[in-house]
Amino acid sequence: MNFPLQFSLNTPLPSAQSRVIVTRNGYGRPAVCYLVVFLKSSYELLLKVALPVGESMPAMKNNCADIRQATIEWFHTNQRRDLPWRQTFSDTDACHPVVPVVTPLTDPYHVWVSEVMSQQTQMDTVIPYFKRWIAVFPDIATLARATEASVMAVWSGMGYYRRALYLKKGAEHVMKHFGGSLPTTAAQLRAIPGIGLYTSAAIASICFRERIISVDGNVVRVLSRLRCERNFDPKSAKSIKEVFHWGQEIMGEGPCDRPGDFNQGLMEIGARVCKPSGRPLCEECPLHRYCGAYAAMQSGEIPSIEGVIPLRAKTLKKKKEHVFCLVHEFREKTAGDSALKRRFIVVRRPEEGLLGGMLEFPSRTYVSSPDGGTDIKGSRDVTDELRKKLAAGHKNVVEVGHVQHIFSHIDMRVLVYHAVWDGPSLDCGGYTRGTDPRVAARRPSEEKICNALRRELCLDSSRISVKTEEEIKGAAASRLLLKILDKLTPLNSEGRVRKPSTRKRPRLAG
Repeated sequence: MNFPLQFSLNTPLPSAQSRVIVTRNGYGRPAVCYLVVFLKSSYELLLKVALPVGESMPAMKNNCADIRQATIEWFHTNQRRDLPWRQTFSDTDACHPVVPVVTPLTDPYHVWVSEVMSQQTQMDTVIPYFKRWIAVFPDIATLARATEASVMAVWSGMGYYRRALYLKKGAEHVMKHFGGSLPTTAAQLRAIPGIGLYTSAAIASICFRERIISVDGNVVRVLSRLRCERNFDPKSAKSIKEVFHWGQEIMGEGPCDRPGDFNQGLMEIGARVCKPSGRPLCEECPLHRYCGAYAAMQSGEIPSIEGVIPLRAKTLKKKKEHVFCLVHEFREKTAGDSALKRRFIVVRRPEEGLLGGMLEFPSRTYVSSPDGGTDIKGSRDVTDELRKKLAAGHKNVVEVGHVQHIFSHIDMRVLVYHAVWDGPSLDCGGYTRGTDPRVAARRPSEEKICNALRRELCLDSSRISVKTEEEIKGAAASRLLLKILDKLTPLNSEGRVRKPSTRKRPRLAG
């Protein structure tokens, strides 16, 4: 409870114990003194009093220009220059004409792609994918014309596949509503599918110099520590909204018209200096002289910064999933060729949800435990039943083993079975054995098996198909599918199936 009373340290106290607590403002210097009075009735009364001695810290806005300029100067000197969406050009800073400026690449499409790819993916992983993407889809018009399959194929291996589809949908929207050019304001950018608050602010500030803060996890961490915000939940919507207002206050008005550099500077400071894990490198931080968390740690008010400001996010238990997978493989020999041709039944997952739009082998989840448990009581009976249902009449289905795959929020264990269908024994007379697989989309026998699986898995006919191994690897195949494919008996260099070695390993001495 706050009272509008003025005290000095010599003010007579009630007949109770008391102590003085000096709090610090967002820059670590004494701002307000609290006199805490513990009454005999055990009630705690908090009286706000004037600071009797020492300086009063100016409001945060009085240091905004210094914070902004320190961040921009650090970014110009320390930014990563190996990122292909940035380029160096000769220019001068509005505040410091003698300092050469290295600014991000101003191509809005490149910035858009890089920002989307950087979400949930480490920067070093993004670089080769970005280069490959731009080589295939050099501009918005090319991306808008591309097929979903080609988009997913280029993205394949990076995870969070919905991002790729949103880029394509966004490109189509830009072609239809903005004449093929990205709009220049964050408000307009947010009308594009897949572009939210963060990405719109990043593009608008970096490419078009709009004064708007772009808030990601790094910015949340830097600004909450700068202000020494206690009990601050970095994941809550309320906290993120507060950080946006703090950032806008710092962005403010000033002679340095480089909001994009300021945004990227905050992000890189958060990623490399004020790190998400481990002890922050405060001595290397260009903002430590303004940092309330650093001052609080130096004075002993808090034991450390990491895990205290902001609060350590709660680690959710990963969901455990057990999945049954039955791979149907068709093998045949093309006329005049002794090498086997392998074709597989694949299913395209729903667009929404895990691995949206990606290819998988016919599968069904039989255990899903949201609390991280692993209760699979009676699972053998379940998998035996699934094997019968998904075998499509095959009498010699072979168990291959388990494949473990870890997502950000799911530990998945896949039990893999393999059914091999030999072409000659399944020739129903409807096609010639020498037919190129790319010409005959689906053999009669394959059609029959696909229909059986479609009914069992309740699939639309457009979601199930037969593809060669090369087609799978060149299409929107998930890493999980490729793991399973690698686990199957591979072919040798001549296209013949290799038999597993039966030679025993020599025993090691001792």
